[in-house]
Amino acid sequence: MNNRQYDPQAESLKVFWDSQQERLKLLSGMPITQDVLNLTSVFGESEIAAFEKLMQTQKSLAALLEQAPLAPAASVPPAAAGVPNPVIDNLDLSDPRTVRRFEIRSVMRNGVPQGESMIPSFGVALMLGKRDAHTDAMADYFSGKGLTVKRIDRNLTEEEAQSLIAEVSNEGPITGLIFAANAYDPQNPQQCIYDHTMTAVYLIKHYTIYIRELKPDWKGMAFFATFLDGKMGYTGESERYAYGTFNGIAKTLAIEFGRHTDVKLIDFQPDVAPDRMLQLMEQELSIHDYWPEIGRTNDGNRWAATGTFTDARVRENRCPYSAEDVIVVTGGSRGVTSQCVLALMDKVPCKIAILGRAKILEEHMDDDETAQVPDLREMKTLIARRFKASGKKVSFQDIEKKAKAILAQREMLHTLRTLEKTGCTVKYYACDVNNRENLARVMEQIESELGPVRGIIHGAGLLADCKIWNKDMARFRAVLDTKYVGLNNLLHCVDPEKLKLVVSFSSVAGYFGNDGQMDYAAGNEFLAKFAHHFRRKYPNCKALTINWGAWDGGMMDYIYRKTLTEKGYVLIPLEVGANYFANEFLNGLPSGQILISNNDKPVDLTRPAE
Repeated sequence: MNNRQYDPQAESLKVFWDSQQERLKLLSGMPITQDVLNLTSVFGESEIAAFEKLMQTQKSLAALLEQAPLAPAASVPPAAAGVPNPVIDNLDLSDPRTVRRFEIRSVMRNGVPQGESMIPSFGVALMLGKRDAHTDAMADYFSGKGLTVKRIDRNLTEEEAQSLIAEVSNEGPITGLIFAANAYDPQNPQQCIYDHTMTAVYLIKHYTIYIRELKPDWKGMAFFATFLDGKMGYTGESERYAYGTFNGIAKTLAIEFGRHTDVKLIDFQPDVAPDRMLQLMEQELSIHDYWPEIGRTNDGNRWAATGTFTDARVRENRCPYSAEDVIVVTGGSRGVTSQCVLALMDKVPCKIAILGRAKILEEHMDDDETAQVPDLREMKTLIARRFKASGKKVSFQDIEKKAKAILAQREMLHTLRTLEKTGCTVKYYACDVNNRENLARVMEQIESELGPVRGIIHGAGLLADCKIWNKDMARFRAVLDTKYVGLNNLLHCVDPEKLKLVVSFSSVAGYFGNDGQMDYAAGNEFLAKFAHHFRRKYPNCKALTINWGAWDGGMMDYIYRKTLTEKGYVLIPLEVGANYFANEFLNGLPSGQILISNNDKPVDLTRPAE
């Protein structure tokens, strides 16, 4: 590889190319020309030479496949002989714009040459991390490079972080941030990591404000060091998996602030010696490849996350769940999660307890007039007319809140009625999963009314998109808490030894980072690292995190969907995504982390607009 900026489209298409090995198997016995062999050899190297080469290869393979006889059943197993899924089985997987399933894992990525170091040679670097041999070595290392290292070994409030940056900036320009993910309390690990994460976020927010106001002609550095397993948590070995939050933060920072700050996250093996850590760090901080996150093991190898196209069709029903199993679902009363649960119930009978923040209220019930209103715009018009007729003085926010509440409750009741028609036992419980005491009472009620909880589907999500320098931290925490605190509270209320499944809804925003979604990316990357760890720790429980691409529905509003569609992006149709979800259960939840999206432009979905 060289130091040029990687083409994200070509990078993602390399994943697609790996899947073409299955197509080559179909050509057994067919004459493959030297031209085809030459083209395929390009992708045997670690670098993607050019997007056009892949297109030429695809055309050549397609021409040969048209001549090939149908493969015998022994070579290509029939799709879902006992458990057909017409929606998924009939997808044209040869079409590069088809929604597919990718398995996420870490792969070795060596052979990348070093370039110019991204370490500034002057200024002040703020360094967050408890004092130990590793952070002492880091501080000495960066000091030796010309930086004045200001160490922070305790958690800060946002106000303290803001004051600190203002104070330090008087001593000299702040040219770097260094974050060591080494704070850990074995008695309360999740809270400890959460507090450390938020201190990092506070510093990042006010550092970006400072740089934007300063408008310097130099480029800063943001360096993150985690100590999971050297492979970014994909082995599942680390008890500190919750520091996956740093991965989401780093990737989003690189997108939002990459023009002003070089960003790099390195995950080291936890037993790395300080001097060996510095050797690996020295190498890595002069490598400018596409991904801002990388794993480094003690043997010197580099490890990067990648997605490999995999077949999602069901050839044998391996679902271990019975009609008596109780599955708790968060966020399942409306939107994408509800569609997924409907598809699941169509194929896997079990008892469903749906948790949602909204209470079913008489004041939000449809009447004869509101029941005829199909969308928010018309509903707001109707509500405004009613308020005016009653003589009440209300704000536009009051009108919108009332209109949304009616439509939301309508959708929720429709979902519950539809689920009941499947013949499964379904009950709705109003509950805030971020409130542990409230959740504990509700979980006791569920076990009393339905039976022992055997599974969790954590589909709840919240969005509050905004650049980090403008983001309100209360909203940041609300978004992060829905993923991070919500899942931890759920696990606190059950016996993990008795769980059969824990499935979490994540997003490509976690896997790639996303402009304006640092909170969402942090929470989703926590879910990903959790799945790998939980699956290893409790082998009888199938933990899975799904990184969903953009849906044609759900939390994404109409204007954003229309914008993406006009740019040529493929959104996940509700029926297709929901059936991919159901197939995971029928296949026995074989993976710890998957991504469901089209692979034409999955990286570009998360890049900032030029």
